[in-house]
Amino acid sequence: MIKKTKYLSQKERETARKYYFRFVSFNGVSFSFLGNTTVYLLAILYGATNLQLGYISAAAYITGGLLIFYPRLFRGRSSKQVGYIAWMLRGLVCLGYLILPFLKGPSAVWIILITYTLFCITRTIGVAIQQSIQKMISTSRTRGEVVMTASTRFNSIALVSRFFSYILTSLHFLSELAGILTLQMIGVLANTFASLNLKKMPNREVVDYEPGQHIGKILKEAFSKKREKTILLLRWSAICIEILTAMTVPFLRQFAGFTAAQVFMYTVIITVSSVGAALMIRPFADRMGSRPFILPSGIAAGLLFFTWMTISPERSPEFFYILGFLTVFIQNILSLLTARLFIQSIPDEGSVSFTSMDIVVTSILALLLGFIAGGLADLGTAGVNLPLLNVYGLTFALALLICVFITIVAAGFYEKGSATMKKTWTMLFSIEHMRTFRDISRLSSGNNTHKRKTLILSLAYTGSSLANEEIRQMFHNPISSEKSDIMKTLFERKRPDLIPDLIREAEEIHSLYRQEAIFALGAYPSNRVEKALIKLLDDPDSLTASNAAKSLGRIGHTDSMRKIYDRYINGRRGNITRDLNYLIALHNMAPDGDWMESLFSKEISAQGETYEQSLYTLFSRQRNMSPPLGWIYQMNNMEQGEGIHILLDETREMDLFFQAQPRLYASYSEQDFRALWIWCQEILRKVQNPGKGAAPLIRSILNFDASAGNSSNSIAVLYYTYQILSEGGAL
Repeated sequence: MIKKTKYLSQKERETARKYYFRFVSFNGVSFSFLGNTTVYLLAILYGATNLQLGYISAAAYITGGLLIFYPRLFRGRSSKQVGYIAWMLRGLVCLGYLILPFLKGPSAVWIILITYTLFCITRTIGVAIQQSIQKMISTSRTRGEVVMTASTRFNSIALVSRFFSYILTSLHFLSELAGILTLQMIGVLANTFASLNLKKMPNREVVDYEPGQHIGKILKEAFSKKREKTILLLRWSAICIEILTAMTVPFLRQFAGFTAAQVFMYTVIITVSSVGAALMIRPFADRMGSRPFILPSGIAAGLLFFTWMTISPERSPEFFYILGFLTVFIQNILSLLTARLFIQSIPDEGSVSFTSMDIVVTSILALLLGFIAGGLADLGTAGVNLPLLNVYGLTFALALLICVFITIVAAGFYEKGSATMKKTWTMLFSIEHMRTFRDISRLSSGNNTHKRKTLILSLAYTGSSLANEEIRQMFHNPISSEKSDIMKTLFERKRPDLIPDLIREAEEIHSLYRQEAIFALGAYPSNRVEKALIKLLDDPDSLTASNAAKSLGRIGHTDSMRKIYDRYINGRRGNITRDLNYLIALHNMAPDGDWMESLFSKEISAQGETYEQSLYTLFSRQRNMSPPLGWIYQMNNMEQGEGIHILLDETREMDLFFQAQPRLYASYSEQDFRALWIWCQEILRKVQNPGKGAAPLIRSILNFDASAGNSSNSIAVLYYTYQILSEGGAL
């Protein structure tokens, strides 16, 4: 049996993602009821201070300091099993809130703080494992998708849960304490289901720890690399913004006069915002990168926190709902994009130690930030404030400073493979670019063949420059049906930027789509294309050479006409594609040339009627003759004699044909095709001074052996005779 590494196979990753997303869904319910919003309300209900509220805001991060001991403590144990046990304990410790109905004042607040701290300690273990799991179940190509999908699921479920919280706390027969404790117990139950799904995930990863690899050393090594240092600074700054954004809840409860129900409605609205942010950024993250969005998001967040600093608490609830929606929308974009960068930077070896280092540093920052935020709010409440600032103005001013820091760091950050700022925002403010990007995203995730072909056509015909890069990527796929479809459309929907890609494909002798590329080059007249096609004209493959000849004719090249003419005239007939290619080339190079003398011959008749019909239909189409010869052949092939009947009916306005109609129809019906040919030849001999275009065709008809006539070439000679006469011999 082949020994497996710790890395999962594609099938295992798919199974792991299924259980992980279920875990995320149940976790969305549990955290909505066990997280800091309900804890805020409990603490405020029992008279907690702003400093204590600041601690609650940062407790989830503060307790991360204990991760210093986790790699040593759990070394060699299954990371999934550690996460499962931690998540089970996370729910069980919340049963401590059931003591609250029997307590009052400060003692109740301390029980809340202790219980919530234990909740955060156990949760921190799971979070460290969860980041490794996200890397384990994704690849570099799908990492952003996994992060954004998990966020969307979490927040979508949380949205429903928080709306339920709003309904429950609005019921008058329940006290505020009873309503909040009911939510807590539902959260414990949902947390248990989340743990069970975590346990079912495929996993071979264990918590690894190398002696000497302490948190300080890992941090020092990370900061010695510019890219890793920048990513960590951006991530930690985004977390600081998240902590300070949470301070809007006590601000609304204590100073804007929100009821518990209004607070839950506020959380519902900001959860909608979180879902919207994840859905908006998900299609762009992996394809465009994080940097193009982090920089403007930092600026936007700073402007929003400036509004929070100066806003009057007397404003309407609707205003706060809108402001909260916008703030959390931008804050969540920052969190998701920096999380994506961080997960990409997690090393394959020592991943738990690395994530533990991240959480430990975050916890130290959160400890400082939580107390500073709460202390600044206390200063504002005590009247120590600056002009124009509200009671939480100093707290939100700190958030503004962090936003400025994010903007500065992001401005100097280079992310490999990310789009430029100009390209990104040009796309976002263009409906056509956005539509193209939507099609690209749907194409990447779609499996339905019909839908994919529809998207390919939409992509090919869009005017957006974004399509060029996507098409260029398709060209590098050796076998792709989309590649063939795209190349065919490039003849009609010109994209000069893709000329080098078409030439490369055309010159590759083993390319499956070589002929499509050569065909498409016929739409791009340029010296570079002409040189490439002239080279291909000497290709040993006759089909490739004829295709190159056709494209040369289309771009206006005439120098190789004699070579092409000799190949067509002297070459062996039989390959209809090759022969039609040469016919198109000659028509484009010399519309009235002597090559038309070869249209009717015994050699062509010997190839069969399908060959003849294709040849004569193409020639008539090139001359824009009417009625369409292809339609006449179509009707005749469906019912023998119908085509000649239609043709003779179309020629009635010419007396010569009208008088001969019974005779001609009888000859065709009796399969006396020689008589038809002799009649046409006699008529054409009488044409005086035929035009330059008609002369070679007349010579071809006159030189043809009438005894070689058949159904198809007889219809053709009648058709062309009528065309020549109707134009007065000019054609």
